[in-house]
Amino acid sequence: MKKPKIVLIGAGSHSFGLMMLKDIMHTPELHGSEVVLVDIVAEKVERMLRLARRLNEIWKADLKLSATTDRCEALPGADVVVTSVERKHYELWQLDIAIPEKLGCRRLYGENGGPGGFFHTLRQVPLLMEIARDVERICPDAWLLNMSNPESRLCLALSRFTKVKNVGICLGAYITQNTMAHVLGLKQTDVDIKVAGINHCHWVMDIRRTGTGEDLYPEFRKRMQSVDPNWEPLSQECLRRFGYFPGPADTHVGEYLGWGWKFLKPEQTAWIFRGDQDDKVREEQVETLAKGTGPMQAHEMGLFNDLLIEGGLRWQTMDILLSLLDNGNRYILSLNLPNDGYISNLKRDSVVEIPAIVGADKIYGLHIGEMPHAIAGALELQLYIMDLVVDAAVKGDRKAALEALILDPNVPDPATAARLLDEMLVVQKDYLPQFA
Repeated sequence: MKKPKIVLIGAGSHSFGLMMLKDIMHTPELHGSEVVLVDIVAEKVERMLRLARRLNEIWKADLKLSATTDRCEALPGADVVVTSVERKHYELWQLDIAIPEKLGCRRLYGENGGPGGFFHTLRQVPLLMEIARDVERICPDAWLLNMSNPESRLCLALSRFTKVKNVGICLGAYITQNTMAHVLGLKQTDVDIKVAGINHCHWVMDIRRTGTGEDLYPEFRKRMQSVDPNWEPLSQECLRRFGYFPGPADTHVGEYLGWGWKFLKPEQTAWIFRGDQDDKVREEQVETLAKGTGPMQAHEMGLFNDLLIEGGLRWQTMDILLSLLDNGNRYILSLNLPNDGYISNLKRDSVVEIPAIVGADKIYGLHIGEMPHAIAGALELQLYIMDLVVDAAVKGDRKAALEALILDPNVPDPATAARLLDEMLVVQKDYLPQFA
């Protein structure tokens, strides 16, 4: 395998940038690769570059590192482009939660589904489409691996309105796998799950013991009867009512079910309203590490480990990236792909989350078949909403936007939907130019 050129867009982020660098440097096959860090905030990307150079020396990864605020400068010759992008992340996220609540919607996580996820989509689709257009023009053979949210909706926009080779990546299924292993008293590597659904609302259709194939669902259901009722209560309710466990967490699943809000707690969104302050603390920690030299001392390792999201759980991005380049035919627990009959009773060509095999320059989704009708019914509504939201985001179609909100089970009535759309198009007008 030739050493690839990897472009990381959004690399100034302490979560995305640091995790990607760690995983690249801990992947021997990628040692010696060219890695370009891109971020529109010069201070952040310069700081991450300094830390990257230190880590590169410590871990002897021999990466050719550079950084820029201009992605068009970074893209020529790229083999893989990885994106994780946001604008005024917490400031706008807070509006996505607070304004729908003020107008009569129930409080939700506000990121991927529900009215908050709707407005998040309207902002994010044009941003990612601009990146994709540059990839089409400058490095048309490159793969775009998207890690930005709302994942399903962004992938749908890329697949329908661009020619760029793309796939959506989320750690969610691995979190669900780890959660179920913990309930069973097993290691994550001892458990194999098959998930199906949509991003941030997938359902575990099968759970087996690695190596033996033993069906672990009977034991999992038995153990779930005695877990703390305050732990992931929505997921517990879904398991009781539908017989299958959803993931990756109540906060995410609750955005797609009209009654999910009843199981959510205020503290699950409270941290979002102090996100900017928490970010400043983490950026100071990154600066502390970036200013250091040589091997990390014990206190520095503590800072480094605290900065790694999800406890530093290895992202599947590396397996995908490697397989596209070396024909590794690696099995991936979940990817977001257009539904080419993979889930037979969900809308074709919608974006679904399923297991896949990644080979040379191609991704092979695995056939799941039918999902239980009750679950499929809830998801199918979301897929039609997704169509309308993406059309609205790409075309500035106000009619499609209003219809998407009216259909949303977390919006109480058409009048509320109209008031919500009117207010948010004013409050967030600087980020929604397609509706000008």
